[in-house]
Amino acid sequence: MNYEIIHDIKSEDIIYLREILGWKKISIEQFDKALNNTMYKVSIKNDKDIIACGRLIGDYSCKGLLSDILVNPKYQKQGFGKMIVCELLDMVKNNLKENEKFQIEASPTNGNREFYIKCGMKYKPENQDGVYIWLEK
Repeated sequence: MNYEIIHDIKSEDIIYLREILGWKKISIEQFDKALNNTMYKVSIKNDKDIIACGRLIGDYSCKGLLSDILVNPKYQKQGFGKMIVCELLDMVKNNLKENEKFQIEASPTNGNREFYIKCGMKYKPENQDGVYIWLEK
């Protein structure tokens, strides 16, 4: 299958994916604003469909949160979600300066914690009930 990884997301695409996945509806105006304030964004498309998307929101310095990691149901279980997460992690790592650190967290929906662990994130329930990763260069 031919697909393209794009370092951008259109509001229409994220709204469409949220809708077909049964997530809460958010207006296009709200997503336009959210995407303008997003640190890093990634989508995967082919000729016909938006396959997946995701974004990283944060303080542009040392902390961020993975958000809206969405995969079109037609393309789930094919590695596209992991591609999105890994691309976002790489974008952060590639923009770190020498000796800088950046913590990325995620708040997985029910049953998705293992997915983030497979993407390289850590889970330590004695410290917190989320997943995280420290990227360092």
